[in-house]
Formats: sequence, structure tokens, C-alpha cells
Amino acid sequence: MTTLRDTPPDDAAPGGRPHNRQLADALDRAGWSPRELVRVLNRRLGVIGEPTLHLTAAFGWLRGGAPRSEIVRRLTASVLTEATGTPYTAADLWSGKRGPATPEKTATEDLLGRRSLTDVLATAAAWTATDPRDQAALHPAADDRLFSAVWDATRQAPLRTHAATGPEQVLPDFMDVLEAHLRRLRRLDDTAGGGALSQRYVRIELAGVLDLLRNSRYTADIGTRLLQTASGMSQLAGWMAFDADLTAAAQRYQLIAIRLARHAGESDAVTNVLGMLSYQYAASARPAAALRLAEAAVEHSVRSLPIVRARAWGRLATAHAAAGDIDAFRTATDRCRELLQHRRDDDPPALYYFTPDQVAAETGHALVELAAAKPRHAKRLLAEAAELLSPLTETGPATGFRRSALLHGVHLARAHLLSRDTEATAGILLRLAERVPDIQSIRCRNLLGRLRRQAGMHLHPSDGADALDAVDRALSAS
Repeated sequence: MTTLRDTPPDDAAPGGRPHNRQLADALDRAGWSPRELVRVLNRRLGVIGEPTLHLTAAFGWLRGGAPRSEIVRRLTASVLTEATGTPYTAADLWSGKRGPATPEKTATEDLLGRRSLTDVLATAAAWTATDPRDQAALHPAADDRLFSAVWDATRQAPLRTHAATGPEQVLPDFMDVLEAHLRRLRRLDDTAGGGALSQRYVRIELAGVLDLLRNSRYTADIGTRLLQTASGMSQLAGWMAFDADLTAAAQRYQLIAIRLARHAGESDAVTNVLGMLSYQYAASARPAAALRLAEAAVEHSVRSLPIVRARAWGRLATAHAAAGDIDAFRTATDRCRELLQHRRDDDPPALYYFTPDQVAAETGHALVELAAAKPRHAKRLLAEAAELLSPLTETGPATGFRRSALLHGVHLARAHLLSRDTEATAGILLRLAERVPDIQSIRCRNLLGRLRRQAGMHLHPSDGADALDAVDRALSAS
């Protein structure tokens, strides 16, 4: 992919002092260096097929220059809004002053308050058809707005006013094909992750199901199944957006999934999406929001099947780990494992992946996070994490969960690195480098790149140079 260098203007400030105080202040709020800003931008640009930037580009912007590309300016405002919690627009960062410019759209746009099914379908169709560049530049919702959108979607009685009066009828056999296709797309995500091609294809499929809902005839039963499938497609699109590090787009797809599931009367799907939102907040180091959403998922699952309740308790365990609460994490994990022992033949198809191995993987990752936050307990926690993650890192490719195996391996390597076991760290990195070409997951690649930079500061050249070089080659070729 082409790399662009945005050059500074001739009137750049002497001595490297920033002309652009707005951008400098935003970077200070985010705790980012100019290079770190560009790394984040390049991840988003890669997702949407745009040329990446030279790592020094932001130095020129601070000295008074500006990105030539409008999408780069908008993405900069979006990622800084996400990192700081302060809403920025491109005009804020490059006009020289903050002003009353029209705010950027956020993930909750048209998803607050009571919404009829007709409105929800129109919003979902318009969003699915939105240019991927605009999806990538969408601003995340402020926490209070997202919680309001979740509350409105889950607590208010849905208004099902849509009439199925199109010229063509959706028959049961056709519906069977759509549902089977959703199951296969979920399995594809397990294998490769949310790369640009997978995201585009799932968006196309979601648009197709939404079109059937809006423009076809069907019985009440088929209408419910169409809504369930559309909700599942939107949830999958949201998960893939998260896997591509597109936080705001992921939020919007998940909020749409909740609305569609509610109109279908699909309570279990609502619980599952609440848990996914919690997980995404935990992964972004925002434990208070993660706990709030995970607790909502547990409450929502009170009358659900055991596996649905187990999934909710597992999300709550992850949220407690993000908050650094070891005892609450252990309690929630034990409850999750207890409920998981009661699987049934009629368990929701979307939770096919939730097995004792998956709980072990999530527990291992949480233990690594807890060890980083609780140095006094680190040795014990890291040993337990390595015991849980090691077999899953090896068996993932054989069971079809290649993306998960790469993710578990990153957490395992981090556990060894925190334990100062450089030999084990280097060995895991070598194996991970071999798996990168088969995985499209942008999030996994970004996590591996971050780990490689951390490992580069600790591995001695004699035992780590080959591993670091292998990771570099794998990531640069992908």
C-alpha cells in the first residue's frame, strides 16, 4: 500500500514549536505522541483501503500543515474524540479555534427514543449503505448517550408498525438458506476475522435481508425469522467492525442489532449484544462502562437458558478483571462455569462457540490484565494464565478457530513477557509470525504489533532478534 508524507508548509514554526495548538492540546489529552497518532490513523486507513501515512506526518501538522485528504482530517478528529472523550471536528483541529461548527454524527444517531420498526429498518438500511470511509470516521457515542440508546432499545415497548406488502413473497425454504448462510459467515469470522473483504460481504448480506424486510411479503413467522437474521447479521457486522478497531461503527451496528432483536422478541440476542458491548468497553480500558453493560446483560438474562446466562456472567467476569477486582472476577467466572455445565439441544445457535475452552481463554486473558494491574499478585496470576492459554494457542488452528488462536497467543506471549521469560516470549512470537498470513483480523495484528514494540525493549538480541524480525516481516507483508 502506498505511504504518503504530508509535508509541512514553508512557514513552519522555528525550533519545532507547534503552530497548531488545538492539535497539540488534543494529543496531550490523549497522551499520544505524533507518531502514535499516525499509527492509529494508519490502522483505520488500512481498513478502508486508503493510502497510509508516513510516521512523521503529524509533526508537519503540528508545525502548521494539514492533511491533504479530507478523510484523514475527519479520521483524526474521530480517533482523538474516542481517545479523549472530548468531541473534535476537523474544523476544530485545523481552523485555529474551537467554534460552533456542525457536530459530527455519532453512533447513536436516529437510535434514541421510541422508534417504530419502519424507522429502525430505514435507519439500518441507510447505515449499511453508508460509504466505508464515512463508517470509519463515525464518532463514538458519549457514554451517557450510548447508555440512553441501550435503555431506550431494551426497556421501551417496540412499535411494530411495519407492513409486509411487497410484490414478492419470502418462502420458508428461502428463509432456511438465509439462516444457514448466517451460520457459515459466523464460522468464517472464527477462521480469518474481520478483514475488509469479510466486512464488505457481511454488509452486503445485511443490506439484502433488510431489503426483504422492507420490500417483500411474508407471514408473521417468516417476518420474525427475517428480523432475527437481520439482527444476527448486524451483530456480526458490529463484531467485525470491532475486530477492525472501528469502535464507533461497531457500537452503531450493535445498537441496531438490539433494536431488531427486540422487534423480533429475541431476548437472548439482546443479552448477547449487551455482553459484546461490555467486552468492547473492557478492551478499551473503560471498566466502569463495561461493568454497567455487563450487569445489564446479567439482569436481562435472568429468565434465559443456562448458556445465555453463562455468557452474560462471563462478560461480567471480564469487566471485573478490567476494573482490577480479583475477587469479583473469580466469583463471576465460577458462576459462568457452573451455568455452562447445563447445555441444551435448543441453545441459541449464535453461542455455538461458547465452550469450556472459550471460558478458559477469556479467563487467561483476564488474568494477564489483572497481573499487569496487580504486580503483588503477578507471579501467581501469570502462571495460571499461561497454563490456560498454552493449549488453546496450539489447538486453535486444528479446531477452526485460527483467529482466536492468534489472539490467545498474543496474550500468552504478553504473559511470558511480564514474567520476564524472554526465551518463552521469543518462542511464542515465532509461532505467531507463522500464523499472521492466514488471519485478516486487524485488531489481532494491531495487538501483535503493539506487543512486538514492547518486546523489542526487553528481549536481548541473542535470543529475541529472530523472533522480532519474523513478526516484522509477517506484519509488513500483510
